Amino acid sequence: MLQRALPLLLSFFLLLALLPSPTPALSILNNSTLYTYAGCYNETTELPGTSQLRALSGGIQETLPDAMTVPLCLDFCAHNTSRRYAYAGLEYARECWCADALSSLSVRLDDADCGYPCDGDNETACGGALRLSVYNLTEEARSSGVAVMRRGGGGIVWGVGLWGVSVGIGAVVGLVLRGF
Repeated sequence: MLQRALPLLLSFFLLLALLPSPTPALSILNNSTLYTYAGCYNETTELPGTSQLRALSGGIQETLPDAMTVPLCLDFCAHNTSRRYAYAGLEYARECWCADALSSLSVRLDDADCGYPCDGDNETACGGALRLSVYNLTEEARSSGVAVMRRGGGGIVWGVGLWGVSVGIGAVVGLVLRGF
């Protein structure tokens, strides 16, 4: 009896050893003085009728394979140009997107949907496949005189900043019109 059970037990333990161990939950960075975590949002490039417009479009982008972290992305969005972008988003563990508006077509998802660890910090969430870990400029940074864009209801994105007024009808035509 023991001779027949022993191969079965060995096979069982071998199978257990080959199974992947559970991955610990990723942390969400929320200790920046310039940005606060806004949540996990879907990318809009694959939605019908958007002409592949991104959830964070009209800004700047940086890809850092094997090096991207949330602090690097937030610093890039806050200090890489003469202004601070209202939104910073991380996608695919290595991409950083900065913009003044978050598309109204992008909806908040469960934080677990942004389950890719950052390429440069495997303990912190950096979005996912067509998922963005989104950070929003803090009220303190907004009141310091930088341009601010807000996400509006009903598909309208609006804001006022140092450089003028911007109005967009992103959900209707997939464009952000700017008038200065």
